[in-house]
Amino acid sequence: MKGWTQKAAGFGSIVLVMIAVLCVANRIPQVVTQNTALAAAGFIMPGGAAEAFESDFLEEEEEDGGTGSQAFSSVPEEMSSMPASSVPESSSQVSSQASSETSSTPASSVPSSSLGAKIQEISIANSGVQYQNIWVRNSNKNHGIDIASELAKAPAVKIKKNSTPQVLIYHTHTTEAFLGDTRSQDLSRSVVAVGDQIEAQLKAAGINVVHDKTVHDYPTYNGSYDRSKVTMQKNLKQYPGIQVTLDIHRDAMAASNGTRIKPTAVINGKKAAQVMIISGCDDDGTYGFPNWEYNLRLAVRLQQSVATMYPGLARPLNFCPRKYNENLTKGSLLVEIGTEVNTLDEAKYTGELFGKALVDTLNKLT
Repeated sequence: MKGWTQKAAGFGSIVLVMIAVLCVANRIPQVVTQNTALAAAGFIMPGGAAEAFESDFLEEEEEDGGTGSQAFSSVPEEMSSMPASSVPESSSQVSSQASSETSSTPASSVPSSSLGAKIQEISIANSGVQYQNIWVRNSNKNHGIDIASELAKAPAVKIKKNSTPQVLIYHTHTTEAFLGDTRSQDLSRSVVAVGDQIEAQLKAAGINVVHDKTVHDYPTYNGSYDRSKVTMQKNLKQYPGIQVTLDIHRDAMAASNGTRIKPTAVINGKKAAQVMIISGCDDDGTYGFPNWEYNLRLAVRLQQSVATMYPGLARPLNFCPRKYNENLTKGSLLVEIGTEVNTLDEAKYTGELFGKALVDTLNKLT
């Protein structure tokens, strides 16, 4: 995981917020204010949701052990309440999120007994590059993205139903868990339980899957991606028909005042943890990752399926200069389900929904 860094919100967003305040002062109708200044800043605000002006959200990002990654020596913040024997030996690094990447729902700020902090519930949407209902946040310096063009290109994925395993689900940070646990060796309470939900949807659709539950981040956290790479290679060798690999994680986000961020969506009347798909890029040519474009083609199609089937469930697709072992196949993605303050039930529900959207995507690649 990366260490904490902060980014100021863009100057343009600040100007727009100031304009919104002036508009209210001059009694311009609220709907005009929201549809112009706030919408342009990336917000979807219900009445009274001033929390959307928060500009210093911090997001946990993944250390991937690739070229240019850093060594980490401290403990992830969300681990601070764990018994000493359960704490990994390395850290997460956290990078800043500008407020223009958040859309607020009515916020609920309640104490979190496990983290000693408050929880703010929001919806993260409408940030980055847009094409129809797809949003992509591009943090690469040397590569842009034309979403329509990527959708028109065929992924290097060919699914055979009722055949040998076509999908590999695994977890680099296997002990990542949710509210009340944050980290757990109980696989029924960790991200593995989310993987079980995805697996069930694939199997119900006749798409065979291997769900490898090997623990890679305990008792030693350093080198988790090196160990999960071995797990990937073992399964790819044993099941050469695997077309898609999914590394299922959960995220962690906070404001600078310590408030923990809970990204949620209401789908069919039930609360779900928001999901973020991550597709890496060999932005400067140093990662040894020549086929990253194929992963991106799959990622935008999957993002489209999630956004179409379950509006609001997906955070913007994260297209970033990282590797995350996605160089091992042409159909590899990392997926973040909620944060450490989403409940297990919310995360498992998202696993079910995401699994159905994945089936929708793969059914078109048979």
